[in-house]
Amino acid sequence: MPGDMRPGDKPPALPGAPFDGGRCATWRAGAALAGAGILVGSFDLGAIAVALKPLTHQWHLSTPLVTTLGTITLIGMLVGSVTTGFLTDRFGRRRVLVLDLLAFLISGIAGALSPDYAVLLVCRLLTGVAIGTDFAVVFPYVAEIAPKGSRGRAMAWIMWSANFGVLLAYATGALFLHLSSQGWRLELGFGALLALPLVGLRRRIGESQSWATQRLASWRHILRDTFYEARHGSLAVMAANWFLYQVSDQGLTLLLPLIVATVLTQSAANGALGATAIKAVTIPAAFVTVLLIEAIGYRPLQLIGFAARGVILTALGLLLMLSTHAPDGLVAALLALAFFFGAGGPDKTIVIAPAMAFPTKVRASSQGISEASGRLGGIVGVTGYGLLAGLAGPGAGIMLFAGTCLIGAILTASVMGRPKGTARHEIAVTLAPEPSARSS
Repeated sequence: MPGDMRPGDKPPALPGAPFDGGRCATWRAGAALAGAGILVGSFDLGAIAVALKPLTHQWHLSTPLVTTLGTITLIGMLVGSVTTGFLTDRFGRRRVLVLDLLAFLISGIAGALSPDYAVLLVCRLLTGVAIGTDFAVVFPYVAEIAPKGSRGRAMAWIMWSANFGVLLAYATGALFLHLSSQGWRLELGFGALLALPLVGLRRRIGESQSWATQRLASWRHILRDTFYEARHGSLAVMAANWFLYQVSDQGLTLLLPLIVATVLTQSAANGALGATAIKAVTIPAAFVTVLLIEAIGYRPLQLIGFAARGVILTALGLLLMLSTHAPDGLVAALLALAFFFGAGGPDKTIVIAPAMAFPTKVRASSQGISEASGRLGGIVGVTGYGLLAGLAGPGAGIMLFAGTCLIGAILTASVMGRPKGTARHEIAVTLAPEPSARSS
């Protein structure tokens, strides 16, 4: 039995293993049901971004309280991703994929009905745990059920759908805020209800047969093999890339309606509408990534995305710091370009890389650790922007985003590569060999 393998035993290869998708006829159906949770989670992140501005006025929140409301979801995602990764490698993918959506549904509805700030804060924390859990499990699961040559593109398609989630949140938020002073409640509630049909449909998916065959027998073995990867640098590089990118991406995504409303002096509803127009550029950018990711490889896309976003945000930050009346059109164009280059590269490659690079037996643990690093980056981005913008204006906060992108470009150029003889879709960083029996 696989669970009886001795530490260090090489798991059997399964080149011809049939797809066991439960009641899903094809691996694509299983991947679609799993990946739909990423769209729902992305909608939720956009929804809370829309809610920040009206909540500031309705509940008379100070800047630190607003910042905390924006970061608490990311804190929950950090906790959910890092813990669930290990749990999933120990107990399997399927049951987690069902239970996390149920938790998301309950906490999301409770958040929409929150009577005060404290209750909403707790609900947002729990919602974040559920979202972080989903992100940590979906990509390892898809990597294990998809054919080898289709994995990168399948996961890129899932990340492409995530752009629609945020975009839909901004658009519906603008509508709900126009309709009602309590539109933020409608927005959060609508996001939670998106998960309702998925709770039942995900029960149709089967367990990952790759995990069932190669699973490790104990927590000790999972921890040993995961930190073996960390000691040899591959996991550390991926986690660092994820941290650096999410400082700007989570910061911009969670704060975009607020930034648009503040910098362009718009109402909360118009801020959400403006954010929708800016964020729309991520759809064609992400589609280009889907087409190119297996043709030209991860590294060029990631390097170009990091570098271009860094340069553009530097220009925007300097413009806002040096000009008291920056042209609205120019500000919007620079924000749109920053989102375009992010969605056209690192937004996809960084999320997919751990699921592609690490062995099945510690794939979810490695994904969870990498994702948790990204959520920490998001916390730094949202909090750092709030502090810097409060001290020196929005331009100073944007410069924080620019700096981390440029550092990410340097790291990608200097460290990221792929082993000789491997296909482009298999890259991430040069990985260490599997642990031998001696390492145990």
